[in-house]
This record gives sequence, structure tokens and C-alpha cells, in this order.
Amino acid sequence: MKRLLSYPYQLRLASAVLLGIVLLLTCGLSALAVESPEPEIQQATPPQIGIAPLPTTAPEVIKEELYPAGIQTISDANGRQIVRTYILTAAQRPSDIPRDSFVRDGWRYTLTDIIEQRTAGIDTRSYIETLEFNTDSNDLNEIIKLLAPTLEYRSEDGYVGVLTLDLVSVNCEEAGRRNSSFIATSTREYPHLSNPDTSLIPKTITDNGRTLALDSVSWEAQNYTNVDYMDIPDSYRAVAMYSANASRSVVTGYITTADYYGEISKMVTGDTIYTAYFVGIEIDPAPAPVPVPEPAEPDPEPVVNTGNGVPIIPIIIGIAILAALAGAGAYLYLHRNVKIYRDDFKVMVAKDKISRRNMVIDLSPLEGKRFGIRIDAMTAKSLNGQSIEIRYHVVRLNHKIAYEGNAYRIEVDFGDGTIQALY
Repeated sequence: MKRLLSYPYQLRLASAVLLGIVLLLTCGLSALAVESPEPEIQQATPPQIGIAPLPTTAPEVIKEELYPAGIQTISDANGRQIVRTYILTAAQRPSDIPRDSFVRDGWRYTLTDIIEQRTAGIDTRSYIETLEFNTDSNDLNEIIKLLAPTLEYRSEDGYVGVLTLDLVSVNCEEAGRRNSSFIATSTREYPHLSNPDTSLIPKTITDNGRTLALDSVSWEAQNYTNVDYMDIPDSYRAVAMYSANASRSVVTGYITTADYYGEISKMVTGDTIYTAYFVGIEIDPAPAPVPVPEPAEPDPEPVVNTGNGVPIIPIIIGIAILAALAGAGAYLYLHRNVKIYRDDFKVMVAKDKISRRNMVIDLSPLEGKRFGIRIDAMTAKSLNGQSIEIRYHVVRLNHKIAYEGNAYRIEVDFGDGTIQALY
């Protein structure tokens, strides 16, 4: 049964074959040097070829390409000109605008000028300003008379406008209370008393839940009887005054609020427009090719020898094989087998490389927290069942590869710390 070789094993095998070819080729050249009368050629020590650990390289960040918002071609008596218009946001750089010359319809266009134009606009928004102030009364009619019907507003970030008072929003609430001491009093009348005697008057009374003590009494005659032609009082009425020390809670003041509403606006900076002018120069048509007669086929050349019986053609073939193996080894060493995407595998943003000696994919140089990772089928097959580590700054997530025959795709989200394979 044919055994499948892993990627590192293939690389070691290729290195061993390469070392053997170098040794054979060196021995042949040495024998040639001994038999030839030419000056002696020193035999070089065969290089020691080993497999060095693959360095962990940062992903290649793909530069964002800017596309023009409009293209205009101008043709007149003076020649041709192409005008490209780019609208850049604050996050985009004017240095990314393409400046290379190009050929179109037999004309070569070269950049001559780039003109910058900054746009501006007015940002308008609805706004409510709430005023708060103290009043001695809670009479809203009197408070409204104190308020201005409009208010000129200016914010710290440059918004201005005239706001209108909302009468419905005017509200008054107590600012606070305090205890106040006072003397509670109450008056009682006691009619039809026989004598102006204070013993007939109650010494205490209860009024509004308070007990008041007798403070003073005033008397007056209520009825008179004529005796010996003289009016003599026969009943009296007493007016008694009661009092007591008391306390109560009183309002210290009122807090009034009122809303002013309206629209405020300010001048804001918009997008920046860059206009690139490319002047065209017509390319002279190439002259028609002159037919050249085909040379006669030369006679077959004999096998070239070095003069001592050793053919040189096999040596050239060996050098060609050596170069091919070296190119294959360089391709396997430098090939980036991991592609990194955003937006559900729609936009590729970087490339990386993993192997059995380097099982780490470092996404720290990239922006964002959600990525799609695609590992080619050969690498996924060689790493089947192995666990790889995906880093993003201090966050590290591990995933075990389960190869199923195609390129292997992984979706990783560092925002919630999830990683999953997509089949």
C-alpha cells in the first residue's frame, strides 16, 4: 500500500535527494579535474543541508485600493486628458490614490496634478434645554410672567439656535421644609354665668389635637335686673383666651423647571474630494515586422566531451535537476498556505503560513475581532488531527483540524471567544 508522506517528511526527503545529487556532481567534477591537464580544481566541502525551524511571520496586510467615484475623458485640439475624481472619508489617505501611468486606446497617460477640495455642510438636530431656578412662590401664573418666551442657545461644540419656551413644561416643586415654632391660641365664650368667677372657667381645652392652657379671661354683663330703680347684672359672659407652645413644618422655597425646545445647527466638515489629472501622449504605431527567412537546420552536433572521455551533457542535466529541486524547496518553504478573510470570506486581508513546526496563526496586526481563515487542502491533510493556536493580542484560541478532503475553513470571533469549522 502507498504511504502518504507528510509535508515536513517530503521536505526532508527532497533535502536528502538534493544532498545526494550535490555529492555525485562534486565527485564527477573531482575525477574530471584529476584526469585533465588543466589547473587543479579544489574540491569544495559539501554543504550541510538541514531543516531549520520555520520562523513565525506576521501576516501580510493587504493595502486597501481606492476606486474613483467618477472618470471623465476630455478630447480637444490640444490632446487628450483623463480626469479621475476620488471622494475620501476621514479614515482614508490621499497617498493611496493611484499615481501610476497607464496606456489606453493607443495613448499613454501620465499624472500631472492632484487637486484637493474640502466640502462642508450644516448639521441640524432637535434639542431641548431645561432651565432650573428657585422661586418663593409656587404660583405658576406669576412664574410664567418671569420667563422669557425665547432663549438663545450656544453649545460647547459649536451648535447654535433660538429655542422657544414650552409653557406646558413649567413645573414647580418644593425645595425643602423646616420646623418652625409658634404660639397656638384659641378663644372660647362661656355665657349665662352667675358670677364673674374664674373657677367657673375650664383651665384647659383641646384644639386641633393640641392641649391649650387658660391664659386670660374677660367678663361682661349679659343680663340686668332692675332693683330699686337700678340695673343690676344677674348673668355674665366670659371670653377666655387659651394658648400653648407649638411647632410646624414650613416650606423653605420652591424649585421651578422650564423647557425650551427648537433646532440647533453648526457647520461641519464633509468628505474631501481629490481630482487627479492624467495627460495623454499618443503612442507612435510600431513598424510592421519584416519577415526573416528561417535558417537551415544545422547538422546534429556530436556529443561534447571534456577531453578526457567524460561527457558534459549529463553534467548540464544534473545542474538543471539541481536547480529544479532547489526551486521546489524554496516554493515549499515560502508558500503561504493560510488566507485570512473578513465579511464572511468575501474580502481577503492577509496571508500566513503554518506547518508542524509552526502551529500558530497570529492575527494581532489586523483590525477587527471576527475573521475567516482558509487552510489549503494539502496543509489541512498533513495537519489532520493536530491542534493549532490562533492568537489575537493576549487572547489565544485552540482548534483541532478535522480534514474532510477539501480546503479547511475556520470562523473565529475574538469578541465572544468562539471558534468553529465550516464544512
